[in-house]
Amino acid sequence: MFIVNLPSLTALLALSTHTLANGIPVVVSPGLNVSSNANVTAHIPSCTNLTNNAPSPYCYTKLQETAYLTNWNLTSPEICAPDELWSTCFLRSIYGKPGPNCTTLTNDTKTCEQYNCTSLSLSSALCPEPTASNATSNATAESAEEWYGAWNLYALQHHIATWSAALAADTSTKAILAAVHPRTPNTATSLLTTLIPKYGLNTSTVADAALVRLLALPTGRPEPAYGNARGRGERSSLSGPQWQVALRTRLGQVLDLAMGRSGDFLGAVEGGGYSARGLASVGNLTRSLRDG
Repeated sequence: MFIVNLPSLTALLALSTHTLANGIPVVVSPGLNVSSNANVTAHIPSCTNLTNNAPSPYCYTKLQETAYLTNWNLTSPEICAPDELWSTCFLRSIYGKPGPNCTTLTNDTKTCEQYNCTSLSLSSALCPEPTASNATSNATAESAEEWYGAWNLYALQHHIATWSAALAADTSTKAILAAVHPRTPNTATSLLTTLIPKYGLNTSTVADAALVRLLALPTGRPEPAYGNARGRGERSSLSGPQWQVALRTRLGQVLDLAMGRSGDFLGAVEGGGYSARGLASVGNLTRSLRDG
């Protein structure tokens, strides 16, 4: 389990701060400067009407979501267990209960599933898509800031899980093996860094770029590198199915980092790249990998 971490020093220095009377620093992001031109403002979405509007990168900035999540993490040690993922604690705090199968606060993990956005499953049972507070759902958020925080957790998890599922398809092995460099050692990270921009969909360009940046984060231990047996005669090369396992394992590690370290998460979702619907679907990604 990850210990709840504060955002990186670099991320904090990039934002201005104020201090409350109790000494807690409050981070304030600059927000988005919107023109008063009527032709511009007529198309600006309502960032607080969560019932009638899709998530919007504009609203992520307008709501100062990075500052909101930064402030939340600064005070999270007061409400989070020492070994609890920050993402799990956040969802538990805004939804008001430990998990979707719970009706009361309890630590009985046999009957109560905690919110777990580290899963590579596409089921929303553990990392649910949020709804507005006036909707009938267990995953409701009271404020727009809460909703956007929950949405970005859901969207990032769903996007990485979608890539994992698409890469697991039998028809994806050809594209994976084609990305293996014939003359240099290959890693799961190097292959993913090649595959994601090449086969990603136009609707998820920004999210894919953010995922590639996440892949650059160190795992804390050296990543195995393999040659290409066809080009170098080395026995350490992996088959297509073996590479599929390696790629999905690396995606799982990246997801663990983002959901366990708030600074890494904020770096991935900054600017609102994940504040959108339809980032990618397994079917479309699988077809792209097959036909590319």
